[in-house]
Amino acid sequence: MKVGSKTRTVFGLTLGIIAGLALILLPGIMVMYTHPPPNATDQHVMVPFTSYQELHSFILTKSCNSTEVRNLYNPTPAPVILNTNTNGLNPGGFTGTVSTIATSGTSTVSISTSATPSHSETNAQVAGVDELDTVKNDGTYIYTITNNTVAIVLAYPITEAKLLAHVSVNGSLQGIFVDGNKLVVVSQQYQQYPLPYTGTVQPAMGASIAVYPIFLNYPQTTSLSIFDISNHSSPVLTTTLVVNGTLAGARLIGDYAYLVATQPVYCTGPILLPVNVVNGQALTTGIASVYHSDIADVANSFTTVVGINVTQTNPTPAAKIFLIGTSSNIYVSLHQIYLTQPIWSQVEQTAAHRISIDGASISYQATGTVSGHVLNQFSMDEYNGNFRIATTGYSFNQAASTGGVSTTYVQQTNLYVLDSGLHIIGKLEGLSPGEMFYAARFMGDRAYLVTFQRMDPLFVIGLQDPTQPKVLGQLNIPGVSDYLQPYDETHLIGFGKSSTNVTWENAALFQGLKLSLFDVTDPSHPIDTSDYLVGDRGSDSPALTDHKSVLFDKSLNLLVIPLTIAHHSEWNRLPRRNNTPRNRPASELEQQQFLRYSRSLHRQRTLHN
Repeated sequence: MKVGSKTRTVFGLTLGIIAGLALILLPGIMVMYTHPPPNATDQHVMVPFTSYQELHSFILTKSCNSTEVRNLYNPTPAPVILNTNTNGLNPGGFTGTVSTIATSGTSTVSISTSATPSHSETNAQVAGVDELDTVKNDGTYIYTITNNTVAIVLAYPITEAKLLAHVSVNGSLQGIFVDGNKLVVVSQQYQQYPLPYTGTVQPAMGASIAVYPIFLNYPQTTSLSIFDISNHSSPVLTTTLVVNGTLAGARLIGDYAYLVATQPVYCTGPILLPVNVVNGQALTTGIASVYHSDIADVANSFTTVVGINVTQTNPTPAAKIFLIGTSSNIYVSLHQIYLTQPIWSQVEQTAAHRISIDGASISYQATGTVSGHVLNQFSMDEYNGNFRIATTGYSFNQAASTGGVSTTYVQQTNLYVLDSGLHIIGKLEGLSPGEMFYAARFMGDRAYLVTFQRMDPLFVIGLQDPTQPKVLGQLNIPGVSDYLQPYDETHLIGFGKSSTNVTWENAALFQGLKLSLFDVTDPSHPIDTSDYLVGDRGSDSPALTDHKSVLFDKSLNLLVIPLTIAHHSEWNRLPRRNNTPRNRPASELEQQQFLRYSRSLHRQRTLHN
């Protein structure tokens, strides 16, 4: 496993070529210059609407009828402007039922212990910013989603362990938070409305065929239900908040839960602003709380950011609405929410919007753009007032060939550093041309990026000087890491899949699961100190795509990851058709081997040092 290495070219057109190809290149020229490059001096910004007429006009001209979005929508019939006295808000249709079912024989109140034992917590990206999860644990009680209900279990003392209650709400459960004696349940509900089609179809052969109504899954709503669990055997629903749109993310910071929901803007029918409904009462959102971006995209959505104190008896949520393109991944620090907006209508870019949060205060701060698109939330980070973001995108790459110079359109990875105003102050572009972007992790003044085609380059990026990011070192190894888990300041754990090289296809074939311990004490010479391989091709784990399924406790030298193991017989190892692996959970022996390996990580690190 030795260190390897990896580099955008600019080409010009003469006036004669421009004249000869003007008609062909004009659309491309318009695309290239509709948006300036991300390092242009002019800065994007979002501003609030001043009236509903302005909002209506903006959507009709910028989103539904604009050449900037390639006329993807037919605005006939045009959106109808609504009565500004009511804003078209209808609190009806957002009601739901909530039931709590106490298990028989569990009418006792919560048991208090002299000392709460140490316990696991959600594997969150940012310390102090809790993430929505399907399991929570406070040391005495376990709260877990099962069969679309939340089960409350007395887990300690273990001699008295038992199921205390079930909590159910309308919709599909997305996750839970626990804040002291409050249980917060987040769910989504899909409401179906039939299209107004009637009558029958008379086929040529004679008999009539009835036309059944077509249902639209709109609108979608996201709900936050707060339960008082002072008596764990009898939870009491105290507050229900319903927000229009699909859940894009949720966080709990202190006593405040923040929801981000996005709802598409349609170019037919009335324009309805998102509604926040608290305990059945609709809260109107003033037009001054609705912002719009100057970045054109193929479609617009209302993205709502809502904050609510989950400990108050009658909380009043704070909210801001942003009319932007589709909201994608979000990154949340203690005082900021960064919304990302992939821009598809022009050159590949991502717009980032910084929203300041402080309890009930939610305020828009800045907008910036970078080339490429983000992979997931770990592609972003906030450090010393700067916003760091890693992206992947396509660009032209030129290389010498037997016929001269060949130009190809290849994928590459980029890293940008933006200041608090989201101006680019440093960048590193063109990493690993032709390779896919698989994983990222920011740790202090370093970033670790994983790309892959046939080998797994682990890049160590130095960010000590945020204006000049640079590659400090690189490690090439077989296989790929889909997730990077910090172990300490100089070690990180990679979890992904092993691979075999397929030279004649210039590709690799994934095999079983792979766990690696990387030593980055010397950033110029990262080392793969230890690997653990399990299963054959077809083995899988939710931890490859969901970091919350990982349990890591450094103090116990414990790493727990759920696995599904695939084993192939010797006969099935031959390249045959229908070579289907036999999937099963990891055996007890394999689980013990895996735990022994995770516990040896600390010993490996100590011996290496």
